[in-house]
Amino acid sequence: MIQGHIDFVSRARVEGWVASRDIPMRGQRVLAFVDETCVGGGLVDVFRQDLADAGLGDGFVGFRIPVALEPWHDARLLDIRLEGSAFLLKQGRACLAARESVGEDRRRQGRDAESLSWMLSRGWIDQLQYDALRLLGQLGVHTQILPPAFSHLEPRRRCDEAALIAAGLLELHLLQPMALEIRENRSIEDLAAIRAELRETFPAAPPVIGLWSPRRGIVAIEEGGHHGVLADGASPIEHGFGDRELLILNLDTAPSLPRGGGADRFIAFVPCRPEA
Repeated sequence: MIQGHIDFVSRARVEGWVASRDIPMRGQRVLAFVDETCVGGGLVDVFRQDLADAGLGDGFVGFRIPVALEPWHDARLLDIRLEGSAFLLKQGRACLAARESVGEDRRRQGRDAESLSWMLSRGWIDQLQYDALRLLGQLGVHTQILPPAFSHLEPRRRCDEAALIAAGLLELHLLQPMALEIRENRSIEDLAAIRAELRETFPAAPPVIGLWSPRRGIVAIEEGGHHGVLADGASPIEHGFGDRELLILNLDTAPSLPRGGGADRFIAFVPCRPEA
């Protein structure tokens, strides 16, 4: 007989255990479903001392798997299924996270390496999107090189094309539908207000925007600063933007404009809620 329990559910991960006194569970694959949509998967490979003490195998019967729920999915309907069998584990008294905990967890949803790898393997994102989101998650910045033909377009068309590319990456980052505002003639001093605005509009996601200018510019950021931990003596790293370089930037990296950095005014591509 197979038994188990879902211990924790959030919009980014699920934890629990699956055990059998007759069948080794270690290394078995479990899948997370909402209704009939698979939203995540992983292995039974987490050691649980309490279950080992209860005589359930070697104790490696726990799972901790990433999930990527759509905004309309109800996490309370999520269930766990053992791949290759009819075993289905529904939530009983699952420990749902407090609102503030879920908020912190959702900031990592779909953005940690595990989730991105899973999305790539399922064909939800392609390799270029995977690389962009991975770098954005790790460093807080990604430079998207625009096509060579881009340089030959007239200025307004160049801005519109850069905005379309920025919108695609930002929507993947947010994991929800969005609209995009093209805010021209912005300066580095405007970014603090944009950051606060994004925190209010999208509280479950890091504040990320696109930066572009018809001419080249440079912005300095604290790579990894959005994680809240910087190496001792770390100094800001300069990143170029403008012309054929679209910069996707997490505003928690404390961006600044170095002296002699070129364009001191730029266009900001800012996510916003789509109109009803």
